[in-house]
Amino acid sequence: MISLVKQKNFLFIKKAQLWLGFFVLIILFIGCKSQNQTITINGNTMGTTYSVKIIDKKPQHIDINNVKSKIDSALQAVNQQMSTYIPDSEISRFNRLKNKGWFTISNSFYDVIVTAQKISRLTKGAFDITVGPIMELWGFSKDLTQNDWQPPTNQEIEKVLQFIGFNNIAVGKNSIKKVNPNIKIDLNAIAKGYGVDVVFELLRDLGFTDILVEIGGEVRCSGYNDEGNYWKIGIDKPILDMMPGTELQAVISLDNKALATSGDYRNYFKFNGKLFSHTIDPVTGYPTQNHVASASVTAPNCMTADALATALMVMGKEGITLVNSLEEVEAMIIIRTDENEFNNVESFGWVKN
Repeated sequence: MISLVKQKNFLFIKKAQLWLGFFVLIILFIGCKSQNQTITINGNTMGTTYSVKIIDKKPQHIDINNVKSKIDSALQAVNQQMSTYIPDSEISRFNRLKNKGWFTISNSFYDVIVTAQKISRLTKGAFDITVGPIMELWGFSKDLTQNDWQPPTNQEIEKVLQFIGFNNIAVGKNSIKKVNPNIKIDLNAIAKGYGVDVVFELLRDLGFTDILVEIGGEVRCSGYNDEGNYWKIGIDKPILDMMPGTELQAVISLDNKALATSGDYRNYFKFNGKLFSHTIDPVTGYPTQNHVASASVTAPNCMTADALATALMVMGKEGITLVNSLEEVEAMIIIRTDENEFNNVESFGWVKN
């Protein structure tokens, strides 16, 4: 049994400087009669870890070092495009602009921006790549162990909201520009999923069919594990501060799908006995109070699942209604009814094990 922790010490935003994350458990049933070999490749990227599993039907056939080198190179390219911690990355150079001129971007960056804007429109702004400044205002880019934290004032929130809004980014042919020159973008809630897709497609291009790719808890897989079964994924019960993998809320089988999970149970403040989640509604500028502890989404690709999982944390049950209208997308949200008690709300096609 292998546990995978979706850590939030993610290159794209400092709110991730904890061991927090959204636990995904990959359950491998390994039998003594299996003739297939599971090749595992691990590494670091985006401020977290990655794990790749390849079912090798011809043991010793895979050149692990060569495959790992290709994976690392692909992920380095994603970082160079989308990491706000690399001064000369595409996103950093765009964020420094103080004008409304068009800024040329790479094909990969363009694909992520287009998908992000599409999901922003679909979710009526519940997902928004310009939300970074309001996250910083609430302190989710700082050390959450501080004892002197207080929520920002209404006036401070209103001031920062002037610089929030996905409609302030215009998209052209392989280019973007700022409608509001003070806008900055952060791809924290979608780029990790995109990184999963990049590695997944790389492995498929190399001829592998039975594979699982995970980055910081975001997963995409195809084919079967070494027992000939679909890959099984466990989703953590979102108990505050519980060690990842201690208790599962659900287990699902993935059939050529991606899975992403977002939650409130690792990154939060408590003030005057009230929990303030790091999930900020980009429209209001305030943490959500809809009692959604966790949102998991399956989709054909991990970039879409990643963004939608973030949006569902804001949308709550309304988000399940949206998912029911989408093709090839399913979701489960976990509602906190008491500190350690939960109810699931699932889309029509959500398949659990």
